[in-house]
Amino acid sequence: MTWGLGATVTNGDAGFHPGQAALLAAAVLLSLVCFQLLRGLYRIVAIERGLSDVPSAPGGNILLGHVLPLLKGTPWDIMAAWVINFPPLVHLRILQRSMVVVGSAEGLKRVFQTNQRNYVKDLDFSFHPFLPILGTGLVTAQGALWQSQRLLMAPTLRVDVLDDVIGVARRAADRLTAKLEEAKQSGQAVDMEEEFRLLTLQVIGEAVLSLPADECDRVFPQLYLPVMAEANLRAIRPWRQYLPAPSFFAFLWRMHQLNSYIRALLRNRWNTRHERAKAAKLDILDRLIAAIEAKGGSWSNALETQLCYEIKTFLLAGHETSAAMLTWTLYELTQRPDALAKVREEAVAATKASDEPSRAAAEDMVYTVSSLKETLRKYSVVPVVTRRVAADDKICGMRIPAGTYLACCLQAVHASWQQPSAWRPERFLPGDEYDNFPEDIRPFMFVPFIQGPRNCLGQYFALLEARIVLGLLVKRFKFQYAASSPAVRHASMIPVGPADGMMMKVA
Repeated sequence: MTWGLGATVTNGDAGFHPGQAALLAAAVLLSLVCFQLLRGLYRIVAIERGLSDVPSAPGGNILLGHVLPLLKGTPWDIMAAWVINFPPLVHLRILQRSMVVVGSAEGLKRVFQTNQRNYVKDLDFSFHPFLPILGTGLVTAQGALWQSQRLLMAPTLRVDVLDDVIGVARRAADRLTAKLEEAKQSGQAVDMEEEFRLLTLQVIGEAVLSLPADECDRVFPQLYLPVMAEANLRAIRPWRQYLPAPSFFAFLWRMHQLNSYIRALLRNRWNTRHERAKAAKLDILDRLIAAIEAKGGSWSNALETQLCYEIKTFLLAGHETSAAMLTWTLYELTQRPDALAKVREEAVAATKASDEPSRAAAEDMVYTVSSLKETLRKYSVVPVVTRRVAADDKICGMRIPAGTYLACCLQAVHASWQQPSAWRPERFLPGDEYDNFPEDIRPFMFVPFIQGPRNCLGQYFALLEARIVLGLLVKRFKFQYAASSPAVRHASMIPVGPADGMMMKVA
């Protein structure tokens, strides 16, 4: 017997020709594909059997699972309705992925706190479209990398930075005030959703990178916002990330431009770090670089890549939720003059001495903060958070096998309050509804910033920024909702803003 690349193999009178070799290779490849399909099918069946305790959502079929019912409306609204009808868990399937929707505070506590190590980020599913943007940044990092990054970044968002954000937010509100004065004179309605999006990008751009407002306006709306919008679309329509359509190439170009811009900023900042360390005010990147150097870190391509991911993560976490929170709160205040009067009264009291309130005065804006929190509850601007189960576990007494995907339905938990569709900031005042939840689950009844070890580091930053901006604007202007029909939530974008902007008249 003779073996050789491209040679004929002979064994006595039997011939084994190249065409037969190709057929054999194809047969082997087909066998491997079939084996993988069968193994995948076996895995699906095993997980589905393991979920026998969990009631199934209606409308599924063998081939697609629950894809078609989810496409009939907004997926997170549909999931919330299912888990409210089949509390506390409901089981569904999206093609080959088995998923459980968790819709109770007890369930969220298990996932986010008491056994949080068992529930990892699902980087191959819902987070996958965002990986080109966020990479291994803090939101998507896992295990030891996440822990080290969390420990590195937590100090950059502590008290002194929170003091600085008051001035940053006041300057942003002043710039928006100039725009609104022009609208007031012209009588033109203003899209406050768009204005709040630009404002919060300016705030995070100055706080993190010391960027001037005009530079933020020049770069981020053209590069960052479009790639985030495309990633959101890919989360619901995953085929978009593979089709060579114009949007595909636009995404690649914008990502390249955004990465190049941020990397250049990072290199310059590292090279000037010692001069900047003498400055009276340090931004978040200054503090981050100082912490890296203090730990013995040196500049490398790997460090530059990781910092680029972290800066994009800061941009994501630092502006979108804040913009949606401000937009919906202003809308609700225009519908409730009594609440608006209380927010205005707090703003006047906080700015008696100066248009830039002290930290203590800002902390006294209790009703304003309650209004912002109630907006986050009612609108659930981040309605669903996903995880994957690493090892078999039980949630609310029901077995959940390893490999299952979880949709932690924050929206369903927020809808379990009294009269959930009513916007009532009083819920968050001392002694009201929030304080009356059982102590062991109270933190998990309100979860816009998650809870447990992976909670949002920037939540205090966001609430402080928002109360300053909102207070100054309602003190300076009277707003009137300008559309003819009530505002409705967007069907595909997370964080969830209004479907058609937020047009306001200013007086």
